[in-house]
Amino acid sequence: MKNYFAFLFLVGITYCNSQTLEKYNTVLSQLKEYTNVIELTTNNGKSRLIITPELQGRIITSTYDGILGDANGWFNKNSITNKLKGGIGGEDRLWIGPLGSQFSFYYQQIKPISETNWLVPNTMENEAYQLTKQTTKEVSMRKKMTLTNHIGTDFILDISRTITILDALDITKNLKILIPEHLNYTAYESANTLQNIGTEKITKEKGLISLWSAGMFNGATESIVIVPLTKKGNLEDLYTYMGPLGKDRLQIKKNVVLYKADGTYRSKIGVPPHVAPSIYGCYSAKKERLTIVQYKRTKDSLYFNSNASNQEYPYKGEVIPIYNNGTMDYSPTTIPSFFELESTSAMRELEINDTLSHYHRVYHFSGNEKELDVIAKKLLGISLEDVNLIHN
Repeated sequence: MKNYFAFLFLVGITYCNSQTLEKYNTVLSQLKEYTNVIELTTNNGKSRLIITPELQGRIITSTYDGILGDANGWFNKNSITNKLKGGIGGEDRLWIGPLGSQFSFYYQQIKPISETNWLVPNTMENEAYQLTKQTTKEVSMRKKMTLTNHIGTDFILDISRTITILDALDITKNLKILIPEHLNYTAYESANTLQNIGTEKITKEKGLISLWSAGMFNGATESIVIVPLTKKGNLEDLYTYMGPLGKDRLQIKKNVVLYKADGTYRSKIGVPPHVAPSIYGCYSAKKERLTIVQYKRTKDSLYFNSNASNQEYPYKGEVIPIYNNGTMDYSPTTIPSFFELESTSAMRELEINDTLSHYHRVYHFSGNEKELDVIAKKLLGISLEDVNLIHN
């Protein structure tokens, strides 16, 4: 895992040495100088998002307050001066799992697995998607990926990716909630499908694969990730990686996981399938923003974990990985960088031409805390008054 976070931290260092781009129009105008940008809008232009096919089909950022509103996503403006190569950030990207184990795509084919061999495959980090369809509400893209896992298994994949901006009716249908009249919102779905177009079946023995959705957001002292467990659980049910996590950073309260997302301390948790919900969230009191994540949850049991090692049980893993960035040596810092809200599809064997699909939806709500509290109670099973890491 150390090598994974080394990569992310290097991105964070670049970012922390510059001012945060928090305004949506600033991100939009800077991106337009370097790449083709697609904007989707709804709610009379208040709800907006930026999509960049050339930058791996990412959603770079969104806003719920119009063109002059705050940007919700983490965007590394220094990547622009580096010709938009690597470390870009964005609210939604698609990578192919697994991250950990001998079947990982991120440690090349040099043994043993080590930090110095960490490398995001070029097809995921730098190669563009081709635009196949665009309407006022959605964008569809496609690309071929050729990948080789750590033990040397080759994969040829056809990837389809459709991003849809969600309006109030979509939100009500998906979440079974009504949006109060004065509450600001923006929401989107990325729906992804991969097809095995290689010449061999994808098997457990040679390495399974998954669709891995991740979004990067600005860390803040008061930001807390909220994960309601589906059955009675404790901290031992979670996977934890990197820095040790005390009660000031990780707690279970009323059977809800609370995890600090300040972007200043390098750590990660994983929520395994036996306790993972299909909806989780994050609350930032200062921004008055409640973020809800909803993803395609299945009854499958094979998932990757984030341990950077050869593994006896490589398919015993997490459905929801959540990462908080920080310094490599865990030294104190007051400069926040980013955290990630993620979800993964399950893994299964794929015959030639067989497909695997996954969707990842993000909903941002902002406004009166009482109105946000109603949503939190309904979807996350906890009042915002209890979303804190205060302990005796």
